[in-house]
Amino acid sequence: MINIKKFVQARKQKKLSQTELCQGICTQATLSKFENLGRVPSMKILTQLCDRMGISLSDLIDDPNQVNQEVAKRFDQADFSLITYDYEKIAGILNDIDFEPLQQEDQWHYNYLRGTVAVLGENNLIDGLYYFNQILTADGIQKDNIYYILAEAGCGQIYGLQGDLDKAETYYDHVFDVVLHRKIDSDQTAIKILGMLYAGGVFYAQKQDYDTSNSLLNYAYQICSDTHVVYYLARIVYQLALNAKAQHRAVETITDYLADSLAFARLNGNKHLIEEIARVRHHLIARSSDNEN
Repeated sequence: MINIKKFVQARKQKKLSQTELCQGICTQATLSKFENLGRVPSMKILTQLCDRMGISLSDLIDDPNQVNQEVAKRFDQADFSLITYDYEKIAGILNDIDFEPLQQEDQWHYNYLRGTVAVLGENNLIDGLYYFNQILTADGIQKDNIYYILAEAGCGQIYGLQGDLDKAETYYDHVFDVVLHRKIDSDQTAIKILGMLYAGGVFYAQKQDYDTSNSLLNYAYQICSDTHVVYYLARIVYQLALNAKAQHRAVETITDYLADSLAFARLNGNKHLIEEIARVRHHLIARSSDNEN
């Protein structure tokens, strides 16, 4: 795989314009199409251009395995940042990834993250719907593919945020029909399923269907226990606390949930959630004081 950015960087380091570099080798249009559109010229032309800059063709070729490993590492960083609400960091990671050379599955992963950042980080529901539909309408994608399901869950979130709960539930019905029967074969799959279960728990709490919400959240809790993947535990237990509060359960039950959520949030460095927990605890303390008076 030829790294065009390295080629352009080498030309600029030599302080050569496109016209100067290609003189007597090829047209300026050919060089421009290579640098700007990724249209690789013939091997003969490319070799001559490299010779003029004093570099070898091998200097421009990336090891595909190394590239794939680097992309996978960046996606792992973005997935973790999703758990901690760091949408700005995710956007920065995605901005550094060249979309076009990505393998199909990675393109779906990219669009899923872009859509999630648009919806939850930027409150741009239109852009979010666009990115999710890029996955749902992609050639060759199966309806049980993890990114297809994630895109459906994303659409459910969008309609839920718009207050159109019936349309949102249509998406969530298919999501959980698949998710609740899906085998968890890796930590990456577990993390994505936990995210959907958590989103479903929030949605059904929004509908005041706390039995369904608690069922999804407790199933997510069980997955965390079985797989030892704890990244979503803080948010799962926090939503259980909010549900308990909405159901007017004992203050001790709510505070126990909050204490567990706080411990996991500190473990993950989730500052946003720590602040939310502090606000809820303050409200509970104030309410308890009023009841005692």
